[in-house]
Amino acid sequence: MSDEGYCTTDGVAAQPAPAEGPPFAECVLCREPTEYPESYKGITMCPRCEWQEAQRAACSG
Repeated sequence: MSDEGYCTTDGVAAQPAPAEGPPFAECVLCREPTEYPESYKGITMCPRCEWQEAQRAACSG
């Protein structure tokens, strides 16, 4: 069974466009402002928490 064409994201997750100005959504972990608009649907994390979550995921392998 071939995996060609199975994953078309090339390892890049879809990211929302950064907000151009306030109001910013707050981080779901530390409640600090994020770079995403308040209207963004889904989980929003600040850059610090995103980085920490990526480190945890990389080490859980």
